[in-house]
Amino acid sequence: MASAPAAPRTRRLHWFADLFLGLLLLAVDAGLVIAIWFVVAMHAWGQSGPEEAVAAAERATAQATTGGLIAVGVLAVLAGLASYGLFRTRAPIAAAGQALAAAGLALGALAGAALEYRETYPETVPTSDHQGPVGCRSGGDSEECRDTGG
Repeated sequence: MASAPAAPRTRRLHWFADLFLGLLLLAVDAGLVIAIWFVVAMHAWGQSGPEEAVAAAERATAQATTGGLIAVGVLAVLAGLASYGLFRTRAPIAAAGQALAAAGLALGALAGAALEYRETYPETVPTSDHQGPVGCRSGGDSEECRDTGG
């Protein structure tokens, strides 16, 4: 009974090269986030104009912000995939850095989406037109309070 040959083991990356690769990838991630922010900011700035176009500019800015959040989410997924690949190639420092970057980018995209939702759909405080006391306070049964709404 012959056993299958073992898969060849890849050599671990030298710790200094691993650290350099990790820092380089983090710099690339940061550069891409800055580029995304720049594109979204320039789009919003380009949409500002006369007062009658303010509503259209706000819609365009919201769309650009949503697009930027999606781009950051895609970047988080790519960083997660890079982390997986780096763990498989035995570069643990760079892989851990990319895993942390992926987690930070994903949390940032989710927090940005939550803030965008809160800005788009603000909470409304219910108001009442009723001026007097609420309910019936006569102490009697419900027949006495029929006309007061209580």
